[in-house]
Amino acid sequence: MHRKREKNEYIVHNVELAFDILFLLARYNNLTLREIEDKLNVYSYQIEKILDILNRRGYVQFDKKTETYSLGIKNFEIGHSYLTHIEIRKQAKPFLQKLGVYVKENVYLAVRSGWEIVYIDAYEVDKPVIVKSRVGKLLPMYASASGKVHLAFMEKDELEEFFKDVELKPYTSKTITDKNMLLKHLEEVREKGYAIDDEEWEKEVRCFSVPVRDYTCKVAAAITLSAPSYRLPFERIEQIKERFKKAAEELSERLGYTVEEILVR
Repeated sequence: MHRKREKNEYIVHNVELAFDILFLLARYNNLTLREIEDKLNVYSYQIEKILDILNRRGYVQFDKKTETYSLGIKNFEIGHSYLTHIEIRKQAKPFLQKLGVYVKENVYLAVRSGWEIVYIDAYEVDKPVIVKSRVGKLLPMYASASGKVHLAFMEKDELEEFFKDVELKPYTSKTITDKNMLLKHLEEVREKGYAIDDEEWEKEVRCFSVPVRDYTCKVAAAITLSAPSYRLPFERIEQIKERFKKAAEELSERLGYTVEEILVR
């Protein structure tokens, strides 16, 4: 037990040190290894190892001529992603409200977080029986409607990477855990333009989701309806699907997406 605790402390220390290095470079930029050690008041071979990892990951770049370190492009990607999510929330809020009032059920805005989905905003109803709020929750991509919307429109290479990294474990008896079955299911999602979670992540809960695209034509988010299965039969989904798809298209246009651009691509 004592040895394991020391290892955990060692890992935490290195994570903190990595953040200290990034914040330091954000303030000063173009520092040598010695300058980084002096400013952090840490003289350890661990700094060089951490810089090497950050460099390989793209969070730090090393100039061989000047032997200095500066921030890498990955930091811009993270910042841009953060700002994009803020903008999506702002633009999506009236759509979530209109759709929520229309269906009288919880309507969420979901974005991708690694190989998972996180709900970042919602319009939630007040009913005797409701689906517990999912805002801030992480859900598996393959077992959620919003996640399947993202998976269905992924590039082939990225989708293969997903299958290498993620174990398709069951959450309910309806969870799709076979790769070939899931691939076939994702084809149907692409054809229909929406996805359904038929009690695959949570029993007695059914979800319906449509994709929201940004100016790059990629799926940036998903608008998702979540309700107890008995209040969301498949017949109801057929009745409301066009309203949701239309709302997603309008939101996509606000984010800079145009149908003509994707046709050219």
